[in-house]
Amino acid sequence: MNDQTAPFQETSRQRGSSLAILVLCVGLAILAVVLGVKLHRLNARADRNTQAAPATAAQKQAVQAKPDTAQAQAELDKARAASAQLQTQLDQAKKQQRDLQAQLDKAKAQATGMQSQLDRAAAQSADLQSQLDKAMAQSADLQTQLAKAKAGSSQLAAQLDQSKARSTDLQSRLQKAEGEIAADQPLVQKARHMPVMASFEKVRGGPFQLVGGHATITLHIGNLYLRPLSAVISVTGAETNRSQSCTIGGGAMLDVEKLAAGDKIVISSEGYDPLTLTAQ
Repeated sequence: MNDQTAPFQETSRQRGSSLAILVLCVGLAILAVVLGVKLHRLNARADRNTQAAPATAAQKQAVQAKPDTAQAQAELDKARAASAQLQTQLDQAKKQQRDLQAQLDKAKAQATGMQSQLDRAAAQSADLQSQLDKAMAQSADLQTQLAKAKAGSSQLAAQLDQSKARSTDLQSRLQKAEGEIAADQPLVQKARHMPVMASFEKVRGGPFQLVGGHATITLHIGNLYLRPLSAVISVTGAETNRSQSCTIGGGAMLDVEKLAAGDKIVISSEGYDPLTLTAQ
C-alpha cells in the first residue's frame, strides 16, 4: 500500500514546490514594481521642485529629499536582500525539486520493476493454476477409471464365484457320471460281448487222410440270440488266408471247415467286440 501511494505523495510534493517558487517570483515582481513606483514619484517631485523654486529653495528641497532618498535606498537594499534571500530559497527549491524529480524517477523505475515482477508472478500463478486444473482433471479421470475397475473387479469376482459354483456342480456331476459308468461298465462289456458259442472239432477224411495221419479242424459257431446275426469271419494261417461274410440265423449253427491247427479265426459283427479264436 505504501509503495502504491509513494508516487502520489512525491507528485504532491513536486506540485507544492512549484507553487512555492511561483509565489516567490510573484512577490519579487510586486516588490520591484512598488520600489520602482516610489522612486519614480520621488524623482518627479524633485524635478517639479527644481523647476518651480529658486536655487536656494531647490537646495532646501534637495536637503529635505535626501532623507526620503536614503529611506528609499534602504528599502531598496532591503528589497535586494529579500530578493537575494528569495533567490536562495528559489535555488534551494529548485534543488529540492531536482532531488524530488530524481526520487520520482527512481520510484517510477522501482514501480516498473515491481510491475514486471507482478506480471511474472501473475503469469506463473496462471501457469500453476492451469497445471492444477490439468492435475485435477487427470485425478478425476483416474478416479473414474478406478471406480470402473472396481466395478469390473466386483463383476469378475461374481462371475468367478459363479464359475466356481458351476465347476463344483460339474465336478459333482462328473463324479456321479463316472460312478454310473463304473457301475454300468460290466453291463456294457456284457452287452458288447458277441452272443455266439464256438467249438472246434477234428475231422478225419477218407482212407488216404487216415493213412497219412492228417486231419482237418471244423469250427462250429452257434447264435445264442433268436434274431439273425450278421458277421464277417476271417481266417489267417500258414496255408490259407480267407474271409467270408455270413448271417447266422437265430439259434442256428454255422460251420467253418478245413482249418489247420494254429489258424487265427476272427469273428466280427457291428455293435460287438471282435472274437478271436485259434484252431486247435
